[in-house]
Amino acid sequence: MNYIAHQVLSFGDPNLQLGNLLGEVVKGNQYQQYSPNLQKGILLHRQIDTFTDAHPIVKESTALLHADQGKFSPIVIDVIFDYFLIQHWETFVTQPFKSFKKNCYQLFKTSEQIFPPKLQYIIYHLLLHDWFENYTTLEGVALTLRNIGKRTKFENRLANSLPILRQHLPELERNFFSFYPQLEQNCRRFLFR
Repeated sequence: MNYIAHQVLSFGDPNLQLGNLLGEVVKGNQYQQYSPNLQKGILLHRQIDTFTDAHPIVKESTALLHADQGKFSPIVIDVIFDYFLIQHWETFVTQPFKSFKKNCYQLFKTSEQIFPPKLQYIIYHLLLHDWFENYTTLEGVALTLRNIGKRTKFENRLANSLPILRQHLPELERNFFSFYPQLEQNCRRFLFR
């Protein structure tokens, strides 16, 4: 799952949202440098990633794209699952998407001082290019993947991922619907045990 799902799965708690965002760049035991509330968000980020990467439905989804996208298949799945989350927003989230996006962006702007330089750079571009809005269309998904492909030092076909996504879109959407409620339940167990 990508940025949007990580924010949704913080369940409206700003500290969890910020910690979840920090989880993009904070590695190893560096999380201990942050307040307990932010630590919980960083660990939630790791929980989401671990659960997602190990899940059989996600593995099945990445396998559909592997011949075309190789080791970058999980990245494509992360992005397309955020797209599906937005397409079926009302099923999973009560707050309207536009309001959710506005609140997230405001939180990111007002909290920039706690972000390491690498995350400040990411957030600057996320806000400048309105990444959350890009996830609302397949063309935006393709643009996102193309930009990710430009930033990686390894040769990849991310810029050409849209045809294979279109080919498998119905199956990937079914997989998302099977997987996402399990991920949400896992996050609630992690946070509220």
